[in-house]
Amino acid sequence: MLGFLFGTVCLIGLVKVLRYGRACGGDYGHRSWSGYRAPWSGRRWFLRRLFERLETTPGQEKAIAQALEQFQGNRGLIREELRATREDLARAVASGMVDERALEETFARHDRLLAQLRVGLVESLKTATEALDDRQRKLAADLIEGGRMGGTHWGGPYRGGGVWA
Repeated sequence: MLGFLFGTVCLIGLVKVLRYGRACGGDYGHRSWSGYRAPWSGRRWFLRRLFERLETTPGQEKAIAQALEQFQGNRGLIREELRATREDLARAVASGMVDERALEETFARHDRLLAQLRVGLVESLKTATEALDDRQRKLAADLIEGGRMGGTHWGGPYRGGGVWA
């Protein structure tokens, strides 16, 4: 009886390690690069499925994760710009007359931010692409082109549209 209980506990532990070990960088229960705890959460679920599909090594996964984290660092800039844009629009509405110069400056800020985001995206894509071998790059390109980055093609929870749709 004691052996049966011990075997059951070991089996449960093995299933957890096999299921969550790779997604959490082998450190189950602790925060990893993405900042999420739950191994089934959105971005982590997506990346885990992508890494499985591309059959990446831990080194490749780390490089891709760092590239994604680097690009996502721009979210603060976008939030800040949205706040400034709302303030500009509120001033324009409150004054009763739309000041074209003020809005032109707002749009010029948007253009500068967009240029900065483009550079960041290109750098992140370079980093992620350089980490992959030829077979993996071709597969990743096919996934991007076909819009199969999630959804029903991978059996994910996003039925009908996928992550990118």
